[in-house]
Amino acid sequence: MENKTYGIIGLGKMGLNLALQAAEKGYKIIGYDKHSPTGITEPNLVLADSLWGLIQQLPKPRKVFIYIPAGKAVDSVIGELTRVLEEGDIIIDGGNSYWGDSSRRAKYLKEKGLYLVDCGTSGGTSGARNGACFMIGGEKEAVNQVEGLLKDLAVPNGYTHCGAPGSGHFVKLVHAGIGTERVSAKSITHHGYGFRRYMIGIA
Repeated sequence: MENKTYGIIGLGKMGLNLALQAAEKGYKIIGYDKHSPTGITEPNLVLADSLWGLIQQLPKPRKVFIYIPAGKAVDSVIGELTRVLEEGDIIIDGGNSYWGDSSRRAKYLKEKGLYLVDCGTSGGTSGARNGACFMIGGEKEAVNQVEGLLKDLAVPNGYTHCGAPGSGHFVKLVHAGIGTERVSAKSITHHGYGFRRYMIGIA
């Protein structure tokens, strides 16, 4: 039977709207944010008062989303989670992390018996609330355990498993760059070359 209970760390615009959509679709969501939102009436969305309080309410294998700004904050939260999670648990980074950081974090977590799924999320807050697009990177063993939720939260044909750890955030980088024309062809080529080296094991 599918484990339909998830944790979400970071209840800002993206995290909260995804949590609400999931809760309304029958998933049990345990949320945590240092600045907890008010006015939550959805019974399937429960707010924890601490990170440990969130972890205690999740059945094994635990599945924890992170929706916080990319960078050192993600490393900090992952560091905290490694002290309370156990072998086989899964961390899903739904923010805009750099793909190279995601591949590095996945290797670090694998050494500890944990999984990282990098989850490029497109569609903004409206997509988070009503149906988003998800570009996933990660080992199949972990992806199999979270793709049911992600498919339920996605628009039709809005979910794809891109490949190895880091690939989800790489595809999101290219997708966002093409969509906004903020990433030059030279930059995409540079990132693509680095990603190819990583995939064939020489980076």
